[in-house]
Amino acid sequence: MAMNKLYLKAALFMAIIGAVIISVDQSGMFNPDMTNFHEKIQWDSFYDFTRSNDVDVLMVGNSHLYTGINPNHLSCALGANCFILASPGTTITDSYYALKEGLTKCDPKVVVVETYGISSTRVRDLTGGDLTSQFRSFSSRKNILKKLVSTPVLFSPDNYLSAWSSSVRGHDMIFRDPDQIKKNLDGKNVPAKKKDLELGRFTRFITGISDATDKEYDEKGAVVDGNDFKVNRENFDSVRKIQRLCDRKGIRVVFLTLPMYHKHVENYSTWHTIISRVIGLGYDYLDLQEPYDHEVFTKECFEDTRNANQHMTAQGAFMADYKLASFLVDRIQVDLPHRYQSEDWHRLFYGENGYLENYPLDPNDNRNFPLSGKANVGGISILNCAFVPYDDGSQVFMRIDKRTDPALLRNGLELYVNLEMRDGRVERYKIPVRKIKGIEPLRNQVLESNVLPITGVKSASLSGIARLVD
Repeated sequence: MAMNKLYLKAALFMAIIGAVIISVDQSGMFNPDMTNFHEKIQWDSFYDFTRSNDVDVLMVGNSHLYTGINPNHLSCALGANCFILASPGTTITDSYYALKEGLTKCDPKVVVVETYGISSTRVRDLTGGDLTSQFRSFSSRKNILKKLVSTPVLFSPDNYLSAWSSSVRGHDMIFRDPDQIKKNLDGKNVPAKKKDLELGRFTRFITGISDATDKEYDEKGAVVDGNDFKVNRENFDSVRKIQRLCDRKGIRVVFLTLPMYHKHVENYSTWHTIISRVIGLGYDYLDLQEPYDHEVFTKECFEDTRNANQHMTAQGAFMADYKLASFLVDRIQVDLPHRYQSEDWHRLFYGENGYLENYPLDPNDNRNFPLSGKANVGGISILNCAFVPYDDGSQVFMRIDKRTDPALLRNGLELYVNLEMRDGRVERYKIPVRKIKGIEPLRNQVLESNVLPITGVKSASLSGIARLVD
């Protein structure tokens, strides 16, 4: 009887502790800064998007993926719906559980798996910032049952409570960040306002490798040695689990290695060989590190760092988007829905990055200006041309019929453009438009200008077009 009373008191004590933890969790007292909580924004957006839209291309991975692919831009290139579920500092094991939850909400035609999570790191061995990233990834997911199943795989027993409770994992904020606790209690820790179309994009780097850093590469050599690359059994097994999961559901699975700067890695062939063996025969693999496209992946495409973990810039992501789009449609011929034939799809993606490289202006657009419709200049079959003003400049996009001989476009065109400014002035410009290596739409060719330092435009019209010749 005494022992039963002891057990009852212990159970009561635990219940009280649990109730306190739950209460503090619900108060948000120990929440991190929500304005920088990309993982939560990503999962919230995924659940919102899939309430009324399916996802055709679902991508999983870590920070290399969400900095190296722009899903909004990739969607425009493919004419389909693409979404990224990726968390920084995590392994392929976390990607597997993210994918399992993602597939409860959508029915993609293809799953793209970014390969940097395939490594020698076991997920339960993560420490420091990487463990914090794993907590953030886990806490952002929403399916309680799937989180329960994954807990003993993703965490060691001493981290179970921390995984589930913001109070347990963040209690040291009392000493470390009391200002954040005050914001939380005052209700000022509000998530950043989501953009109209959040598809898992997270642009961290805008400017590329500087001349000083490039010189440092020349002087000191590569940072990463492919001969040091290893894969543990856990990550090997997680790759197999992803493959079996997709096979059961009839989903095409594609593995993707995004590039780092060519001077950043040496002996990459060893790395490539190991990843290829882990993936195995019968599965598609796009490796953008080898063979490396020097004309496309210039130093402007990469984060300005010689740290081992180098990411891509927004420009690098645009280049990788078209590489991936071409691989999916032209090379392995994934049968994607032609959503670009739907007016609803165009309303969803109109104005997103890459839209005007792939589609004409909406006739009701009151922000951007049509310069021409269909025309033929010296054998160049023009589909349409648009003048696009930004807050800090302007740009011109010209879509060309896919069947036009690329040799005719080698030097580009020169456009004679009349601009009516908001102050009443009329200015005339000669604007060259050219093909940019790496910008390769699937259904047309495109010429575009550099970003022009032209602002304050009220309207634009075209007075002439000339071919640029050698």
